[in-house]
Amino acid sequence: MTEYLIATSVLEAIVRGALEKDDRLRFHSALPLVRSHPVEVTVDGDTCHVTVQLDARMGEQLPSLAVEVRQKIAGSLGPMTGLTVAGVDVVFGGVFPPGD
Repeated sequence: MTEYLIATSVLEAIVRGALEKDDRLRFHSALPLVRSHPVEVTVDGDTCHVTVQLDARMGEQLPSLAVEVRQKIAGSLGPMTGLTVAGVDVVFGGVFPPGD
């Protein structure tokens, strides 16, 4: 068992940071003016599970993009926190045009 606690907001920030430079992705928001919660991290002991809701650039291969997203998130979250990433659920909620 870990001997420290990490705030959920910190875990969510790590997830966001893992994806922020990828211009093929945006965090999904159902409505432009409504604050949504596109990143959720649940922790149980030394393991965590992530659900991330994203929009993808039109024309991207979603299955391979989801694999990359999972690898980026697990590759950032695990080493930074010491938690085992048990799973990353990627939900594509929309698409956006290239160059937008």
